[in-house]
Amino acid sequence: MISQRIDALRRSMEKRGLDAWIAADADPHGSEYVAERYRARSWLSGFRGSVGTLVVTREAAGLWVDSRYYLEAESAIAGTGIELFKSGLPGVPEYPKWLADRLIERRGERSAAERPTADRPAAERSAAKRPAVGVCASTTTIARVRALESELARAGASVVPSDDLLDDIWTDRPGYPTAPVVEYSTTFAGESRAQKLMRVRDHVRERGAGALLLSSLDDIAWLTNLRGGDVVYNPLFLAFLAVTLDEAVLFMDSEKLDSPTAESLAADGYTIAPYRAVREYVANRLPDTAVLLSPEKTAIELRSVLPESRTVIEETDITTFFKARKNRVELEGIRSAMRRDGVAMVRFLRWIEESVPGGEVTERSAAAKLEELRAAGKHHVGPSFPTISGFGEHGAIVHYRFDEESAVPLGQGVYLVDSGAHYLDGTTDITRTIMLGRRSKRAAADFTLVLKAHIALATLRFPKGTAGVQLDAVARAELWRTLRNYGHGTGHGVGCYLNVHEGPQKLATRLSDVPIDPGMITSNEPGLYRRGEYGIRIENLVHTVEDETGDFGPFLRFETLTLCPIDLQLIDASLLTEAELEWVNSYHEWVREELSPFLEPEDRRWLEEHTRPIERPEDMAST
Repeated sequence: MISQRIDALRRSMEKRGLDAWIAADADPHGSEYVAERYRARSWLSGFRGSVGTLVVTREAAGLWVDSRYYLEAESAIAGTGIELFKSGLPGVPEYPKWLADRLIERRGERSAAERPTADRPAAERSAAKRPAVGVCASTTTIARVRALESELARAGASVVPSDDLLDDIWTDRPGYPTAPVVEYSTTFAGESRAQKLMRVRDHVRERGAGALLLSSLDDIAWLTNLRGGDVVYNPLFLAFLAVTLDEAVLFMDSEKLDSPTAESLAADGYTIAPYRAVREYVANRLPDTAVLLSPEKTAIELRSVLPESRTVIEETDITTFFKARKNRVELEGIRSAMRRDGVAMVRFLRWIEESVPGGEVTERSAAAKLEELRAAGKHHVGPSFPTISGFGEHGAIVHYRFDEESAVPLGQGVYLVDSGAHYLDGTTDITRTIMLGRRSKRAAADFTLVLKAHIALATLRFPKGTAGVQLDAVARAELWRTLRNYGHGTGHGVGCYLNVHEGPQKLATRLSDVPIDPGMITSNEPGLYRRGEYGIRIENLVHTVEDETGDFGPFLRFETLTLCPIDLQLIDASLLTEAELEWVNSYHEWVREELSPFLEPEDRRWLEEHTRPIERPEDMAST
């Protein structure tokens, strides 16, 4: 099946004179998670992870994934003829280099086979041989096209934004999603859409522009105080938004709106236009002024239809920064959501501990039970991403996805569960790793080192203006000392009933100059993974707050928000410093105080036992 799809793609490439095609799961909005109709790479390759790139040439095909998906991708493409490239490993070329090398090699072979003729000018012969690399114009961002052009220049290749080749070959392609769009109350948002629009227009004026073109779905949902269901696990809807100093045009399917919502939007100055009318509007109806847009979120198709005379100011959407800095109402709601989520997690962990010995709990049934317990909470909407429920070696697959065939029973060993939920007043994301049965000394040592990394970040004080790449190293240093590491980032932004992965901030090894500002909600999730054995990750969400101002300027710190016990059985207290031990005991005391009033007596007793104070072995011997 996969090989037939690749062959069909190659025939479509040949019709258009393309030497290669780059396929990704990408939509016209630069989204991380996309609606099913935009899962081009998944359909072509069979690999459905959230990140990965497929490159198809006339003779070969390769799939590039990062360390989170090495094992999953290897299994998905086995027997398809697609070669797997594990990005980040020594000697593994990234796909632009691999593609450039292939095109140079192919061009050399073709040149040797084609002798020049006297009746064809040299320039014409050279142009005829220039390789063409196709990308989908409506779903490939400006930034991605430019990066490809730069990287493929040495091969003399041109990047050709094209119509979507999959329209020719994906005969049962899903249509555009039609989920209803609803109001998001200011009770939860803390700011009206009219106030937000005013702030955006002030920024447009300050930048000397006359319009802002928004493509990012979560930015549009935030600005309009609307939520939808077009993208699984994300409360978003397909739309574009053009904000000028005089109007705000929301391009979306109007049938998704009920009459009261449509009237409310109109009262706040919004005009509704068809989703697919955005191209014509950008080409012909935007005011003749400078336009702000994000090259990381805007498709090359929209940039290409802007008149050449138009001044374009490229920058990260200002809404991305506004959205990341949570207001007082949002923070209060998030704290409430954390309490309800913590109650569900306590009930779940107790259920796991009591049920696993019976031999009837699987990775799949455990995830279902957790979702059931969360659903009982006030304002619950649904999961914020697919639950990662991995026992033993499956826990070492960073983004493991169970199915009916792979979901193994839980028994004695290490179990990792990474999960989250959307509540109307907040979004959660938490990972806990627990020991089932007899403790493994090796796993306990690994776990405690990950805990030390987590604490290092949770307790850090840092100067205002510090970027995420600097904070990432602080956590990793605890593992680096013992020659351990992990392949994913240490933290990502989290939305308020929006995307569980939210920019602009991130804590990762890749360079990012975005400062970690007050009001931002970020995950703290170092890990450690032993292939074929187990995975360990401890994740809490933290809120950046003002600390003190000293002789060297203002400092910031993190306030931990997540409420859930950390497995005491896996902590080797001999590896902790006095300060780290104090953090664990203080954290557990806070969890106990916050959650106990909302728990039944049996759950409360379980929580008291699993948050009891711990001591270092030498301290215990002296008492």
